[in-house]
Amino acid sequence: MSQPLQLKVILPEASVPPRTIQGIDVPAADGRLTVLAGHQPLIAALVPGMAIVTTPDGARENWRISAGALQMEGDTAILLVREATLVGERGG
Repeated sequence: MSQPLQLKVILPEASVPPRTIQGIDVPAADGRLTVLAGHQPLIAALVPGMAIVTTPDGARENWRISAGALQMEGDTAILLVREATLVGERGG
């Protein structure tokens, strides 16, 4: 198992508690982007599409997200979007 990564999702009208994940794969402006713990710091523009969150037990969650940004700093990924809706899960 890879190192844990903290995910913070910031929405305009909701407070989402931080959670521990293995990684996240998002639709970036230049193509798909996957980040894991220890990734270099970055800020990436996101386009609407599916974000795939891998949980600590290896399950995958599919989230439909709006355009926004992903910031990676240390072992924390911050997802800044207007909308994020869970649309499906698959076991690991």
